[in-house]
Amino acid sequence: MLYIGEDVKNRMNILGLTADEVAEKAFMEKEDIDAIINNKTALEQIDEFDMSLISSILHCKKEFFLSEDIKEKDLLLASMNRGFDNEKSMNVKEKIQDFMADYAFIMEILSEEGMHYESPSY
Repeated sequence: MLYIGEDVKNRMNILGLTADEVAEKAFMEKEDIDAIINNKTALEQIDEFDMSLISSILHCKKEFFLSEDIKEKDLLLASMNRGFDNEKSMNVKEKIQDFMADYAFIMEILSEEGMHYESPSY
């Protein structure tokens, strides 16, 4: 079984979130979030919908918790310890992270449909 408590806890710390806040935003009980954080609930035991909400709140995908390669490419982790972060800079990084994930999703759909996007030349 795969336990993701440490990764969830670290991500919450980066984003300045408490277990209460994550639980409230994910429409879950705080005890359920605490069980995940304290490695009492394995990833396989977390409802898929709940996991998608938790991932969204933490500005990542479920795969973030499964792959070191994805963690290495994560903007929020990669930009840590590069100067002073404040709430405003973290909000900007969260938005960039979300944009990159949305962009990758759209490009994947276009690729599956056989469509190709060509950026405009200026």
